[in-house]
Amino acid sequence: MLPNATLTGVDPAENTGYTGVMTPPDASTAARPASVAARFLFLSGRLCLDFVHTGGAAERRVFEEWHTPGDLADWLAASPLRVTGITVSTTDLRAAQALREAIWHTAQACLRRERLPTAQIERINRLAQAPDLAPQLDGATQRSVWHPARSLSAALSTVARDAIALFASEQAHSMRQCANPQCLLLFVDASRPGKRRWCSMDRCGNRAKVTTYRRQRAQGRATGPQAE
Repeated sequence: MLPNATLTGVDPAENTGYTGVMTPPDASTAARPASVAARFLFLSGRLCLDFVHTGGAAERRVFEEWHTPGDLADWLAASPLRVTGITVSTTDLRAAQALREAIWHTAQACLRRERLPTAQIERINRLAQAPDLAPQLDGATQRSVWHPARSLSAALSTVARDAIALFASEQAHSMRQCANPQCLLLFVDASRPGKRRWCSMDRCGNRAKVTTYRRQRAQGRATGPQAE
C-alpha cells in the first residue's frame, strides 16, 4: 500500500488524485532538475496513466521518452513517486515498456467499453504480485519515506497496483482521452459535470480556443461587411 501524501504537480481542479502517492520529506531526494522534470508530463491525476504518457508502440512512438535505462530512472525521480537511487538495466527497461503497453491497451478497452485484454491483464497482475515500494516513518521528521531497499521491481509493482486500483474502480468509467486528435493523453474526469475534454487547458484546451478564434476571424474577414 502506498503512503498517503500531498499531491505534487497536480492541479486538483483539473485532475483526480493519485492513489496515496507520497512526497519524500528530504529536499535532496525530492528535488528535480528543471531540465529533467520538463521532459515528462504529469497531467492525468493517476500514476499509472502518467506512466503510459512516456511513449509506446505504433502512433505513440513519436512521443517516446524512454530511450535508455537512464531515461526510466529519470522518470522515476521526476514522477510523484520521487524514487531515486535505483539501478535500471536494459532488461528492466523492457519490463517497464511491456507494463506500459499493458496499461495502455487495458485503458483503451475501458474507453471503448470492451472486454479487457486477458494477456495484458495477466502482465499487470504478475508485476503487481511483487512487493511494492515500502513506506517507512521517519521518527525525526514524522514524515513518510521510502524504505532504502527499493528496486525497479518494487516501483513497477507500485505502478501496476495503481492500474489495478483504477481499472477495478468506478473511475475507470470516468477515464477520457484528450479531445485533441493529435494528443493521446489519458485522464480521469473528476469534474462535477463530467464533461472535461482536454488533457489540460494549458495545453490542448487553450490551443483549441486559439484555433477556433482564428478560424472565426478568418471567416468574418472572408464574409466582409454586410451591405445595407
